Amino acid sequence: MTREREPSSKAYRQHRFENTERTAKETIEAEQRARKEKTKRLKALRLSREGGKAPATE
Repeated sequence: MTREREPSSKAYRQHRFENTERTAKETIEAEQRARKEKTKRLKALRLSREGGKAPATE
């Protein structure tokens, strides 16, 4: 079975590059949001264990 060749036009390469860049940017932003949320949850948990009232449980 042979693999179909991808077009090698400059426009096609540019389009693929832009898609890759956009996907990478979205992935990085999602990881940053997840890290921020995790930090928020851990901070709330730590505060609740220290006897303070966690903002999430009010």
